[in-house]
This record gives sequence, structure tokens and C-alpha cells, in this order.
Amino acid sequence: MDLPGSKSITLRNLVLAALAEGTTEIAAPCDCDDTREMVECLGSLGVSIETSNDYRRISVDGTGGHFSEGPITLGLGLSGTSARFLIALSALRSEVTQLVGRGSLNERPNHPLLGAVEQLGGETVSSNDGCLPLSIKGPGTFGRKVRMNGNVSSQFFSALLQIAPLLPNGLEITVDGELVSRPYIDITLNEMRKFGVAVMNDDYRRFEVLPQQYRSGHRTVEGDASAGSYFAALALIHGGTVVFENLGADSRQGDVRFLAICERLGARVRMSGEKTVVEGPEAGLINPLKGEIECGDIPDAALTLIAIAPLITGITKITGIATLKNKECDRIESPAAELRKIGVEVTTGADFIEIGELPGDVVPPNIVDIETYHDHRMAMSFAVLGTRLGNLNILDPDVVGKTYPRFWEDLDRVR
Repeated sequence: MDLPGSKSITLRNLVLAALAEGTTEIAAPCDCDDTREMVECLGSLGVSIETSNDYRRISVDGTGGHFSEGPITLGLGLSGTSARFLIALSALRSEVTQLVGRGSLNERPNHPLLGAVEQLGGETVSSNDGCLPLSIKGPGTFGRKVRMNGNVSSQFFSALLQIAPLLPNGLEITVDGELVSRPYIDITLNEMRKFGVAVMNDDYRRFEVLPQQYRSGHRTVEGDASAGSYFAALALIHGGTVVFENLGADSRQGDVRFLAICERLGARVRMSGEKTVVEGPEAGLINPLKGEIECGDIPDAALTLIAIAPLITGITKITGIATLKNKECDRIESPAAELRKIGVEVTTGADFIEIGELPGDVVPPNIVDIETYHDHRMAMSFAVLGTRLGNLNILDPDVVGKTYPRFWEDLDRVR
């Protein structure tokens, strides 16, 4: 199967193409709400963008970081990644940019990034304790150095890194503490490299970017590893086989590591440069896990593992997931509440979750409604569990449109 294009790579390519000079053609992007909202916001900033009717191609005429004049309001929907990237882009403007979101996006923290913008000399105003809605006004003279806490979100660092080459004196970013979700930084640095920009990375503790110009060109987006986690999990729990034609060993996406977890659970994984085959164990007989599973670097795929954990013998303890509490929903407490509905014993903490097993293939005697909490990954992860248990009713199924509109169609096709 062809996975949808990586959302993480698509959003980065859109930003970098907008910051480049000349036209960039993006092939096979992720066609989802987040992408369309980013396209609309970049258009509001004065970037000319054309999309094909089937959204399989996006053409971006870069502005070199020079955006429209006058006050601008950007509507961000539910996209946390877009919000962080556009906060940084707004710092390049000398006039006020307002950013507004809806739902849970207005509860997601941005303090470290806003503080960094202020260190650069910009002005920020938030009436919601650092959350959206907020306004940004870029500085007349940019600073060159910022410090930022690394334990909240790697998106803050990706946002600053992307604008860094366009700052008059470049940028030096110092990380306070440990930087979480490093694979997403790797994606950012890799995509910047494709656009012709080099970054000095001192073991994720300090980054230095000299003034440079992004180069436009043709980019093809690989398959989304987070989306692939659902179908790899299906192969695992049903003893089936899935082939990803557009995701391979060359990927820098952190969620590829979910495939290694599948191997620990009994699956066989074969990867070439651009292709991956996952073969589940016979009859879906999953191996018990020994020890804890640290999932700090795969925060999206961690929820897939949480949802199928009741099918694993013994207690599954997933650690290093403190950042999951600040996603579209609290991805520790919300899945815990839904698992308890079907009789699973769950213990939670600030950065871990322990999940007991169901005794055998227990089919819930009655239909159980699974709340999604407006979170697309809750819907998709629990749908995977539902294919094994049955009698799970996923509420608000359309929420998958945020990143994977054709999920239900693909699930029905592989079933």
C-alpha cells in the first residue's frame, strides 16, 4: 500500500519552500486538514501557492522570507505543528500577526517559543497564558542568540531553525536540559539540507545556523511512518502481512522505530531503501515484552502501542511520554479512560502508563463507545484494537481528517 505523505515532512517542505526564492514543486504531500490550513495561512502571508485538484502536487513560489505588509490574522484550526512554525515565521514580519486556533489548540503551551521570539527582540502578546490566541510583532533589529527549555516540544526548535538562515546574523540556539523528540529535529535538519542549508548540531545541546539562502526545487514526500504504525500493528495482531511501497530504511522519521517494537513482539520486518514489509507472527501470537518500552522519541506511534497493549501478555509499561499530555488531548489519561471501559487495568503517571492484558480474546459483551477527545490518533489507534476485539464504536470518526482523511477507506480495504 501507499501510505499518505508524511505530515511532518509536508509541513516543513511548505515552510521551507515559502522561505526559498523561486518555485518549489512538492509531490505526494499529505492531503489533510493540517496541510490545507498551512497552505491557507501561507497564502495569507502573501505566498503564492497552487495545488492540483487531487492534492497530489503543490507548487510554492517562495518569497525569500518577505511577507505581506499590514496586520494579518492566521486561522490555524487544530494544528499544533503549524502554530509553532507560523509563530516563528511571524517573527520575520515587522507588523502584527495574530494567530488564532480552535478547540484543544488553544490549550497547548507556547511559552518557550514566545520567550525565544522575545529574546530575538520581537514582541508577543497572549491573553491565554502563552496559548493561542496570540499576536507576534517581529523586531527591527534581530538578536543572534537564544536559550530555550528542551523538555516541552521539539517543534519550538524546528520552528526557530527554519527561520534562522534568513536572520541577518544567523542564529545560535542553546538547549536548556534534555531536548525531547529528537527525531523530529532530525527531520527538520534533513529537509533544510535538501533545500541547501547547513546547520551545526552540537549533540542537540546547541545549534548554530549562519546566514544562508534556501534553494527551491522538486521535493517528493515519503510515506507517513505514524500512519504506517496502524497497519504494522494490524499485521502484528492478526498475523497478516503489509507492504509499504513509499516508506523505507532511508527514512529519518522517528516513528519508524515502531517497527522495531513490532519485531520485539514477534513480527518480521524487512526494509529496503524505499520499501518496507511487515509480517505478523502466525495467528497473531504476540510475544510478551520484557522490561519497559521507552517511547519519548515516538510520541505519535506511542499511542498505537498503548491501544494494542491489552493484547500483550503481562503488564506493558510505556515510559518517557510526558510530552503526550500536551498533544491534541492528554494521550496518557484519555486512552487510559477508554481502556478501562473494556475492563483493562491501567496505571498512569506523569510520564508513563502501565497497561494490563485482557484474559484471552475478550469480546466486549455490549457495544462500547470510544471517545476520541477530538484527537485523530485516538480514533485510529482504537480502531486497530477494535479489529481484534469487536464491539468498539469509535465516536467522531471524521476527526481522522486532521492527518489521514482516507484512513477508514484504507482500513476497510486491508481488512
